[in-house]
Amino acid sequence: MKQIDFTQYEYQDELERLRHEYQFDFAGIALPIEDHVATKIKWRYVSGNLNDRYQRIVLRHGRGVAGNVMKTGKPMIISDATADDIQNTLFNFPIIMSEALTSLLAIPLWHNHRVKGVLLFGQRAHKPLPPIAQNISKIKGIGNLTSEDKVMT
Repeated sequence: MKQIDFTQYEYQDELERLRHEYQFDFAGIALPIEDHVATKIKWRYVSGNLNDRYQRIVLRHGRGVAGNVMKTGKPMIISDATADDIQNTLFNFPIIMSEALTSLLAIPLWHNHRVKGVLLFGQRAHKPLPPIAQNISKIKGIGNLTSEDKVMT
């Protein structure tokens, strides 16, 4: 299967635009380092970050927010990251800790019927998730990656 060329699209500019449009404090795109199932996942593009710690986060399939979304192919919404069940397993969510997120929305990004990345939006300081979190189908994707598993034409 052909690997996606992520250099053909200005993901950073689009990420900035989406973060401002949807009124989130933080936005990020996690992508695989290589194009196979056992690969590691890294946060490659971010907007609104507090620091550069996200660059050191390396996840495996099924671990962390991005790894879980890539594994399941389903969105993840955490409306209160300060809840006990999240706090007790916070080491499983390094992006929450490094960016001080108190709520988040993570969406799988699809290409050719496979999850190829994760688009994450987050809030800090207990700000509620914006209305778009209740209707994530309005977020169509970014670049050549879609938020729904469908055939690209």
